[in-house]
Amino acid sequence: MAVLAGDQQAYSLLVKKYQRAIFYTALRMLRNPEDADDVAQKTFVKAYRALQGFRFESSLKTWLTTIAINLCRTELMKHKRQMVELPENLADAGFERQKEQEAADFKKSQLRSALELLPLRQREVVTLRIYQEMPFKEIAKALDSNETAVKVNFHHAMKSLREWMSKKVKDEEL
Repeated sequence: MAVLAGDQQAYSLLVKKYQRAIFYTALRMLRNPEDADDVAQKTFVKAYRALQGFRFESSLKTWLTTIAINLCRTELMKHKRQMVELPENLADAGFERQKEQEAADFKKSQLRSALELLPLRQREVVTLRIYQEMPFKEIAKALDSNETAVKVNFHHAMKSLREWMSKKVKDEEL
């Protein structure tokens, strides 16, 4: 593989292929575009420096996601801060239908709020499963866990999200 041989052009193609996915994973974890961009850049720098250690036990995407998640955890622990809400225009850029968009914006906002209430591990699992469409086996590798624990975390997260969203709907009807 040219990337592992140190081919910088091949590595540039790898970055282009996974940059968006890594950025959005970090954004969903950190809720701040600047921090997410920093983590994405650090992910690729760290991966480049560690290429010789890549053992093909997982896909490159899983390996990069693992690095990004670990950097996000470090960032969250370093700042010990409350996460900020995504700007609406960033989450919903490019949509034209105003009325439909307002309803969709409201639902997305509610879902983001609900995701914030989840414990970190559950939020990580939901982010990787739903937004990155990773299989449970790959999520387990990325989070240095086992597949059963990942499935349990996903189940509890989805149950909590359904309960929270259901409660929000009932509260709005009152």
